[in-house]
Amino acid sequence: MNDLDIGMRSEISKFADDTKVMCPIRNTRDKQKLQQDLNELMTWTKKWQMKFNFKYKMGDQELQETEEEKDLGVYVNSSMKFGRQCAESVKKANRMIGIIKRNFTNFDRKVVLNLYKALVRSHLDYCVPVWKPYLRKDIQLLEGVQRRMTKIIHGMRNKTYEERLKELGLMTIEQRHLRQDMITFYNITHGRINMQVDNYVDFSRESNTRGHKMKIRPSRVRLEVRRNSYFKRIWKA
Repeated sequence: MNDLDIGMRSEISKFADDTKVMCPIRNTRDKQKLQQDLNELMTWTKKWQMKFNFKYKMGDQELQETEEEKDLGVYVNSSMKFGRQCAESVKKANRMIGIIKRNFTNFDRKVVLNLYKALVRSHLDYCVPVWKPYLRKDIQLLEGVQRRMTKIIHGMRNKTYEERLKELGLMTIEQRHLRQDMITFYNITHGRINMQVDNYVDFSRESNTRGHKMKIRPSRVRLEVRRNSYFKRIWKA
């Protein structure tokens, strides 16, 4: 697999057995470049006698367009809104709550919190910097999972959600996701995640700026989905 990208002009991403070729199509030249790279991939498969397992047609046949695709467990659509991902995450988390309620009789604080953190909340946290929702209806949908789970703890049913969180030492899901955004950004800017951050963030390089050197200079954006993308919402946070 190490020689897969030799001679490729398009951007290529490799993760385990998952390979993606990415190229913005602005004109006929870009289309030709992408097609040539796809031809190179076909040549590579014949050389090493390895076939790609692809859903969409390749080689002599035309590629199909898709409005939505599941990529490494995250649903991505052409509008870059993640309502489907939120719904699927909640569905999986609620399924786990149902399994817990059917198979356990001891619902004291320690037991339920350990089960929640290990089996339920992980579905709400998976890759969340990629798909963190910004629509209130999606945020409330995720929050509803934690509301439901904290209610089954002995002595908590008649307390408000805020009181339950305080007693259990939990953050809201929205606060937790914001924290994950911050941790991810720290790891990116300090080299712990391999990403060219300068391609996405404009840091203020002015020497008279007070404070640290990692201050982000805001840029104007027009589309709502762009305003709520990862690197834009980091600045607002």
